[in-house]
Amino acid sequence: MSLSTFELLDDVPHPLAIIAAGKYDEVGKRGGMTAAWLSRVSFHPPLMAVAISPYRHTYKLIIEYRAFTINLVSKELENITMEVFGSLSGRDVDKFKACGIEPLSARRVLAPVIPKSPLVIECRYAEDFKIGDHMVVIGEVVDAYRLSDEVPLIYLKGTSARVCW
Repeated sequence: MSLSTFELLDDVPHPLAIIAAGKYDEVGKRGGMTAAWLSRVSFHPPLMAVAISPYRHTYKLIIEYRAFTINLVSKELENITMEVFGSLSGRDVDKFKACGIEPLSARRVLAPVIPKSPLVIECRYAEDFKIGDHMVVIGEVVDAYRLSDEVPLIYLKGTSARVCW
């Protein structure tokens, strides 16, 4: 069986998350997007990398506010992750209002947090650089905590999947 490079890359599992940035309590100054291209990239200091299109509203908010949160997604959050945060533009609609979520304030950075996220990682913007058609945003992890005991989902073959642990 012969598969293309792109088909094989779809076989690589990724964490499924909502990346959020901006003022958690101010419509028009907050946003979020679904992301799967993210990874820990350093122990000391603890750093996370997220690949984001430079045309995304969320990318512009990260640059403006110099912070973001990585909110891993559970089965309970799956629908809003794919249907709202992964489909609508934050330039046109407040995604939090569209899905009936009242975001929480991050503890250590200025950014929204998704309630009931199984894992929240708060990041202070460190740097970004262009790689291909995306920007890789590096964030220094300043806090991490759980808001749910649910198992985080992964992104595999164009859809979400559950990992048994």
